[in-house]
Amino acid sequence: MVDVVLDLPDALRAEATNLSAVLVERMRLAGHPSRFQLGRPYPGDPSQDGCEPHVSLFMLSVERAEIDELLTAVRAVAGTVAPIVASGHEYRPNPQGAPELHYHRSDPWHALQHAVVTAAEPLRRGRLREVDPAGEPLAGLVERLRREEPDGDRLRQLLDYGYDEIGDRFRPHVTLAWPADGAPPSLADLPGPDAFSGVLVDLAVHGMAGNGTCTTRYGGFTLAGGGPVGSAGAATHGGEQHDVRPVGR
Repeated sequence: MVDVVLDLPDALRAEATNLSAVLVERMRLAGHPSRFQLGRPYPGDPSQDGCEPHVSLFMLSVERAEIDELLTAVRAVAGTVAPIVASGHEYRPNPQGAPELHYHRSDPWHALQHAVVTAAEPLRRGRLREVDPAGEPLAGLVERLRREEPDGDRLRQLLDYGYDEIGDRFRPHVTLAWPADGAPPSLADLPGPDAFSGVLVDLAVHGMAGNGTCTTRYGGFTLAGGGPVGSAGAATHGGEQHDVRPVGR
């Protein structure tokens, strides 16, 4: 499974990893351990890169040999979409108790997601991901929704796109930790949500581990107008950053 995301710029990435460490420790002391910590490998697979702070735009199932094709599609999107001016809005837990930092929704956020889904969705070739970030098998979820909410947007999106956080269901956010037992941590005395405000320019494709974590970066491209970005192990091409990582093997 892969996730097309906006990665955070360095300062916001540091803010997210630091806050994740605070919340993970808070959860540990309360007897509710987290399944992951941002900036560290996902437990059980230390060969992976650290769990990368990100805002998910579209999760999909592709074969490893198809990742280059997906990168090409994402690069085309990056060449047409302006950087996102992101405004931190609030902290709140998801239904599984995972603390999240939510951004204000805006037309540019929705336009970016629409462009990503339009370009990337055909590459899933009708495949469903095995599980959602909470670990629920998607095939079983689809059958449950057919019984319980046959006319709901969630079922329609899963059938049409294989992903159920699109349009009105899209809430751009950064997941900071994930309680193993579903008990949300205290969100008191955290930095103001505006500490996460900034300009997001790095549209990337990551491989995923559990709980929606991004643990293997396949490549990223700078949104048009964001200016060239360079880093170790990356090649910069006319304002686009593409990590050099062999794929398709």
